Formats: sequence, C-alpha cells, structure tokens
Amino acid sequence: MKPLVVASLPIRTRADFSKVDQINSDLVELRLDYMNEPYVDTDFIKGHLRKLLVTIRDKNEGGVNPISDELKRKILRSLDELGVLYDVEASFLKRNNVNYKGKVVSVHYFNTVPNFQEVKEILEKYSKDAFTVKVAITGKDNYREFLGKVSSFDNVTIVPMGVDPIERIAFSLLNSKLIYAHAGESTAPGQMDYCTVNRILSCIFNSK
Repeated sequence: MKPLVVASLPIRTRADFSKVDQINSDLVELRLDYMNEPYVDTDFIKGHLRKLLVTIRDKNEGGVNPISDELKRKILRSLDELGVLYDVEASFLKRNNVNYKGKVVSVHYFNTVPNFQEVKEILEKYSKDAFTVKVAITGKDNYREFLGKVSSFDNVTIVPMGVDPIERIAFSLLNSKLIYAHAGESTAPGQMDYCTVNRILSCIFNSK
C-alpha cells in the first residue's frame, strides 16, 4: 500500500495559508501551533477541505507555542464542524471530549522508547474509528523492533524521529497510512522534503 504524502506547512501569518495551493502532495498539514494566536480561517478551510490535515500541538506535545486545553478544544470543535481532517493527541483525548472518529490520533515519544503495552492499548482503543493512529518515537534503543510491532496493526502511521530520512521511507512501506515530509521548513527531526518523497515513492510504486 502506497502511503499518503503529508507535507507539513508552518502557519505563522494569514499569508502562509496561500502556500497550500503551490504544494503538490496528497495532504498538506497546517501547523497552527506556529501562530502566536492560533485561529481557524473558516473560508480558506472550506475551500480546501479534501487537501488539509490541521494540527495544533501544544508545546508539551512537541509543538512550538503553549496552547491551553480550552483554546485547543475550541479550535478542534470548530474544525470538526467544518468536516476537515485534524490531528489530536491521545493524551489530550484523555482530558477532553472532542471527536476523534475519522481523525488522526497521535502519540509522540521524543526522548525514550515507551513500553509497548502502553502504545498497544492506544492502538486497540482508537485504530478502528480513527482515520489513522500515528505513532512517532525517537530513533533510540530498540525503536526498530518497536515500530515493527506497531506495523502489525491495521490503520497505523509509523514515524521514527531523528533518524536517516531514508529510514522514514522504509518504515512508511511497512503498512503505514501516512508519511510526513516538509514543504520547505522541517517541523520534526528527520523529515525529508515532500518533493523528494514523492519522487522516491513514485519510483517504488510505478515500477511494480
């Protein structure tokens, strides 16, 4: 299965939204947490519903700026009403009642490889109804073995962080629904630019 290419785009000002039309990827991730005062541009999102994945990640979740649960909850509910795909952390879902069905549920481990049972429980809870469950872990210790286990689950997205970008490509071929790349500015360690990812995947899948 060919993974969908997600090009991550930092949104700092209203002008950054216009860059979406210049990006030729399956999805464009709008990183709203790069804004000092995040908001939902309703008209823009309505005009690009099928192309967008919206992410607003608090600093404690690996985002850029601190974002209160109250503001994040308000924004996610607005996005849900618009019917756009968005990313929500599993830890946020434990504290807040927002919709995750048909959305990206994510878990990030930036410093250590977690206990597999912890991640298994998240996969079992959310993978059936979510658009995908994204598991992102640091490239340390036994991360390859760990992500290999994750790949045995359906509807997952596998993201090793801080590793050779080619390794991201390799893991994306192990049953991963999405592969994340950048649109000119990296938003996570180990990201490759989306044009290169498009070319590599095209070579792999068009040769079959």
